[in-house]
Amino acid sequence: MAIEDVLIVGFNITKHEAYFACRRDRLIERAAQGVYFRAGQDAEKLFDTYGIRLANHFFQKAALTHSTAWYKRPTHGRVFVGGEYPYKKVIAPYAGDFQIVQSLVNPKIDDPRMYELVEFSDPFGSFEMYCATAEMTILHLMDATKKNVEKHLPEVEIKAIFAKLHEKYGGKAQLLTAIEEIARDADKENEFDRLLKYYFRRDRL
Repeated sequence: MAIEDVLIVGFNITKHEAYFACRRDRLIERAAQGVYFRAGQDAEKLFDTYGIRLANHFFQKAALTHSTAWYKRPTHGRVFVGGEYPYKKVIAPYAGDFQIVQSLVNPKIDDPRMYELVEFSDPFGSFEMYCATAEMTILHLMDATKKNVEKHLPEVEIKAIFAKLHEKYGGKAQLLTAIEEIARDADKENEFDRLLKYYFRRDRL
């Protein structure tokens, strides 16, 4: 049996094949329930390459959020998604600190102002996953949280999001009006209030 770098039960390996390849032959290592990495491979590189696919596999009703929604790739060993409940999925704990972190968001994927279907690709091919728009991402970045600092973006990236939105809407007033409407419909009024303070502090744009 040819061993690929990442094996997902039901996708490119059966449960019985995985059991024997892992327990008997030591060809693969268990990265998470139903997911295996080829033995001896760099787990960080595999997570960076396949992390979005794994997020899509484990959280099929979730959408990418926070820093992951902007970068559209794993960063610092994390993939952030929003779904129906908070949960952390640890990946390959034998090799480092890699997690898929789900926040309680209940994404309204039928609202294109908030979430868009994005095509991703990896060595297995292409697949699609919902991703927070720039408008929704900037609201997510205003979440009041002291945990998972990797959720947030450096100043230069936040400015890049504002620049993108400023170009899209053609002015500050139009931009803020659009985001305020999204915040209201997404029950993110507190985040919008923080956004206003952030936006106007030191005349950031």
